Amino acid sequence: MIDRTTKIDPLRQGLEQTPRPSADRPSKKNFQQILSESLKDNTTASAGPSALEGAPIRGLPQHCVPGPSEGDYERIINIVFGHEGKSLVKNDGGTGESSKFGILESTARQYGYKGEMGKLTRQDAEAIYKKLWEKSGAANLPYPLSLVHFDTYVNSPAAARRILEKSQGDVDAYLSLRQQRYKRLAELRPERFARYLKGWNNRIENLRALVTQELTTTARKADPLRPNSLVADLSPLKIKDSALF
Repeated sequence: MIDRTTKIDPLRQGLEQTPRPSADRPSKKNFQQILSESLKDNTTASAGPSALEGAPIRGLPQHCVPGPSEGDYERIINIVFGHEGKSLVKNDGGTGESSKFGILESTARQYGYKGEMGKLTRQDAEAIYKKLWEKSGAANLPYPLSLVHFDTYVNSPAAARRILEKSQGDVDAYLSLRQQRYKRLAELRPERFARYLKGWNNRIENLRALVTQELTTTARKADPLRPNSLVADLSPLKIKDSALF
């Protein structure tokens, strides 16, 4: 069992949530029109690195390829789909909701989907994820930080923003903080979350492998005569427990 869109954010306690679209929208509008309007002109409200709307990250990321990541969206979304799977999951994460493609029913409704969750298509899911991508600010981040941040954001937007700020854009620290968060959830609510811990850790290790592969390829392109000049150590960091979780 792997984590799903927004579902494991500490039981949604004390975390901000995006208001649902107004119920008085004209009923004749199709799904794509409602989806397009649901996040129109919507930007992250918080200030500083968490806002991401063109704001630089404090501390230059050490494990990143320079440049924004808009062109990397397709490969990132394919990785996220690979993590989430395509099966309909009932009572996902103990939320009482169904999910498909990692998207909880409440999230699908929030962005205008009105059909049965079992009939949610990949095209529908891609449209929702595209809006989440725009809202997350991942397009303004260098790859592979953008991959790690967006993969975290679809799981828990509020936690992703806090982890990004706490890590100061360092991919290694980001992944370690995310892993620490999962461990903490499993310890605090073992009856609900402990069974998911193995899947969550596998997801993080997969991200570590992808990041390492990217860094190795980049290092060899930059210095072909010394292909091992950059060795990315992305083993979990020991980070002091934090109120972040």
